[in-house]
Amino acid sequence: MTARTSHRLQLPRDTAPEDVLTMITNVRPAASRREDGALDLGDAALLVPDTSPRGAGRWTLEVDRDREDPAPEGGDDLRGYGRAFPGGLPFGAEREALDLLWSLARRLHGAVVTDGGVRLEPHPFHVRDLTVVSPHALAPESLAQLIAPLEPEAELDEVPDGASATGYSVTIPVGQGEEIALRVGRSSAPTALARLGWIDGAVDYAIVHLPADPDEDETELPDAATGERWMAAYRRIGLLAGLLVESVGGYVVDLEGFLVDPADLA
Repeated sequence: MTARTSHRLQLPRDTAPEDVLTMITNVRPAASRREDGALDLGDAALLVPDTSPRGAGRWTLEVDRDREDPAPEGGDDLRGYGRAFPGGLPFGAEREALDLLWSLARRLHGAVVTDGGVRLEPHPFHVRDLTVVSPHALAPESLAQLIAPLEPEAELDEVPDGASATGYSVTIPVGQGEEIALRVGRSSAPTALARLGWIDGAVDYAIVHLPADPDEDETELPDAATGERWMAAYRRIGLLAGLLVESVGGYVVDLEGFLVDPADLA
């Protein structure tokens, strides 16, 4: 019999269970709520709400325990699993469910407490890239004109032959060697939007933060200066995403596939 283990998800007390389920179904559309209030994530993983008087916002992940070798010393570890699981990293369904908890904590300003009692608190701007998925494509010159008032230093990159409405990009200098890239291409059809009738012909406007040091994205606990730069980059990316949705329609998803309300990006 496979051993079970549990990890805890701690969210703000006013986080509605419906919001948690909605976010989960963005990336796990088959997830469902059971009669007892637990969320069935699939792969024998359950997210069980704390129904005690002080349990608002608290959940327990019950999942089959599956571990592999410890993380190599000195490696990058943006989620902190290396220090949380020194005896062996979660693997398989346990790892996938734990990754989901980490992402929920990131998006909903919470934390994960592992079965060993280690607290993992994702930085809210660890993931800054956003993609606008739209049924409408803009020609390169039209996109450049659209974003010019917001980002006057944006430059349209060399447009490849035959790229009339997709397959091109815009580069926006941020300073200190950083850039924001806006890449236009055929949509990857994120799971959250898979049922839309127009998704097969959709266009992705991927807005990507390119830090001067790419390795900093693998940092679990950024220093204050890095956190400030991440926040500033996300706000600029958010304004671009909001402008695009207003202009060409569609939806905003983050790098991990979760929908983002454009109203939260203003």
